[in-house]
Amino acid sequence: MIVCPQCKQVKGVNLTSKTTKCIRCGKILEMKKLKIFYETESLEKLRNAIGLVNIELVENCDKFRNLLYTKSKSKRKQFKRLI
Repeated sequence: MIVCPQCKQVKGVNLTSKTTKCIRCGKILEMKKLKIFYETESLEKLRNAIGLVNIELVENCDKFRNLLYTKSKSKRKQFKRLI
């Protein structure tokens, strides 16, 4: 799961791809430059993760913004536990 750096759209992606296109703004994103927020083999878990992030974006933008720009592995682990 990645977040478009331009428009903040959350998206599930195939990590073996070199690029992906944002479904909201149309920007072509290079996978090697993106932060991977969540990784799973399960489509259901990926959907749940995207849903949780979208809820956070709507209800608490500041909290998600902190997660988006953190380098802290412990904060990312906290997110993974929610899923």
